[in-house]
Amino acid sequence: MRSRRIVCVFLLLFVAVAAFCMKTAAGQESPPAQGHTPSNAPAAAPDLEDGKRQFQQNCSQCHGVNGDGEEGPDLHGVVALLGDSAVHDIIRRGIAGTAMPGSSTASEKQIMDIVGYLRTLNRAEGSEKISGDPARGQTLYNSSGCPACHMIDGQGGSIGPDLSRIGAMRGSAGLKARLLDPGANLPRMEEGLFTSSWTQYLMFRALEKDGHAIEGMRVGEDSFTIVLKDARGKFHALWKPDLRLLEKEPGKSFMPSFKGTLSDAQLDDLVAYLMTLKNSP
Repeated sequence: MRSRRIVCVFLLLFVAVAAFCMKTAAGQESPPAQGHTPSNAPAAAPDLEDGKRQFQQNCSQCHGVNGDGEEGPDLHGVVALLGDSAVHDIIRRGIAGTAMPGSSTASEKQIMDIVGYLRTLNRAEGSEKISGDPARGQTLYNSSGCPACHMIDGQGGSIGPDLSRIGAMRGSAGLKARLLDPGANLPRMEEGLFTSSWTQYLMFRALEKDGHAIEGMRVGEDSFTIVLKDARGKFHALWKPDLRLLEKEPGKSFMPSFKGTLSDAQLDDLVAYLMTLKNSP
């Protein structure tokens, strides 16, 4: 009997302790970990002034001080078109195959401040003015021999860059500058986190040991080899130790300058046509 009473006492004690623990757990919520923001907490409003400052410091060189587009496209209306998340990802990761780099150093707050500022840039208020006539520009594009080197929607040459989406990738001021001086301010390709940016369409002159000279755009290079593409579209894979000379030719381009060959009005027409090339895949 005594042993049975002892067992009953321990059983009652266990039930009481268990009930107390369950009541405590039900009546209290664990406090959030230090620095943790609950998932349902509202996001902090972006600091538009800081977003504007960040944009002008880091983005205006390509997109213009007011986002109107220069080397890069006009950004008025871009957030309304793509959404906050997509623009955030572009700023963070960049756009593969273009000169748009990503940023691994900007904080989430800084990026969202920039996105918030870009949202204030209404498309209707964009100041990029395109005065030319796209129809006349398309005629000029075809009559000036541009399709021999450039491709649009799978039609044309492959010596120069594909222009299928050039209107979405460049601003009108940048396009006009390239028509006048194609070899200046060449675009740079961001290759990755641990590699340096690479100048696209940079011209080289190589001199082989037998005196044969090859001039072309660099399309590939490492420590010992370089691949050049000549004006006919032919590729030349060269072993650097076998060359007598290998030199860069900054400022040169296979593309001719239209300075002096087209009037200002014709240049505006050609730019207006190129700026329509935005929606092709």
